[in-house]
Amino acid sequence: MARRPRPLDPTDGPLQAFAHGLRELRESVGNPTYRSLARVAGFSATTLSDAAAGLRRPSLEVTLAFVGACQGDEEDWRRRWHRLEAELTDLRRDPADAELAAAVRESTATMTAAATATTPLGSLPVPAETFTTVSLDIAQPVPKGPWRGRVALAAGVVTALAGSMLALHLSTENSDRLALLPPGCPKPVSSKGGFGGRTYTDTTRVRDAPSLGGQVLQELPAGCRLKFTAYCLGDVVIDATGNSPDVRWFKLGDGYISSAVVHGNPPRELPPAACPGGLPGPTDLALTARPFAADPTSVELSVSGHQLGIVGFAAYYQDRGADRPHWHQLAMTTAKQEFRTTWQPGSAADGQPDVPVVAAACLGGQAPTDVSDALLVGTGQTGRPDTLTGDALQAARAEACRYPING
Repeated sequence: MARRPRPLDPTDGPLQAFAHGLRELRESVGNPTYRSLARVAGFSATTLSDAAAGLRRPSLEVTLAFVGACQGDEEDWRRRWHRLEAELTDLRRDPADAELAAAVRESTATMTAAATATTPLGSLPVPAETFTTVSLDIAQPVPKGPWRGRVALAAGVVTALAGSMLALHLSTENSDRLALLPPGCPKPVSSKGGFGGRTYTDTTRVRDAPSLGGQVLQELPAGCRLKFTAYCLGDVVIDATGNSPDVRWFKLGDGYISSAVVHGNPPRELPPAACPGGLPGPTDLALTARPFAADPTSVELSVSGHQLGIVGFAAYYQDRGADRPHWHQLAMTTAKQEFRTTWQPGSAADGQPDVPVVAAACLGGQAPTDVSDALLVGTGQTGRPDTLTGDALQAARAEACRYPING
């Protein structure tokens, strides 16, 4: 049995609040074991567990790997990590200096937010004259006094130095990003729109089409942080970390990378684009169920349709000892498996004569489509559920296409 995590109070300090946020992110994807997260993140289970323990600051790379494995927003957590670093630095100073630094940050926050609200950080112009050396007269010591006087002095200086501080921050952040890139990675591209991802296999191939038969244009190492402009549908590729299929191919410049070898997903509201050599999306799907010839206690679920690449199955029943029923993923299948699976409804749902079962067309893990069909599966008969609509249907599709992160 896994150990229960040490209780953590997010009000105890910035480090505890940061770790508490990581725990909440992990819980939001079903509280997977650290061992299963480690297979996705590329760091050990102990390292990931320490990141959420609240005892020491995790490195930026560990933080982003943790977040990526939990399907979180890596750019948001990158900003959180830098804020944590600044806050911990303040706490190591004299309390008066900490308050001074906090006041300086507060005074510049509005200007920084205004400068970054409509333009990505990496695309802001940084004039050369911004880095002109500023000479401060320090021959006369600053009079000792209450910290509020020191804050007032800092506030007066902030207005004059705000532009330089912002430009220096942007330059430092971009330099840090470049320093973290392994050799062979392309430089980060700053552009509006699109979405990000990180390579995690030793050799990630960029091809000229969304196909395993496409010409290889470039090979990238693990750890590259990439900016994709769109995605389209192509050959099925098996995700090595979750052993789940994926048909999405991410557009990088003039080439394409399979989603199965990249940590990161397109925004859910972003539809696939048409691309040369790509495949159209699913259009229709029909689910059937019949007794399984080799085992009378099982049913065989099969799907037919058009333009199907991946089909997921889910059933709605109550586990023994559970308070209420919920959706359970049964399988994710590809054309090689003829979009078929077998299931024993009696062993899973004792006392529930009719179990709603949904089959949904998927683009990959965590990527359901609105193409689906549903049946009521019982002992010796099937029917159609008449109440499976709206949020309930969306939940069924999401579970059918769930990335198998648990286990």
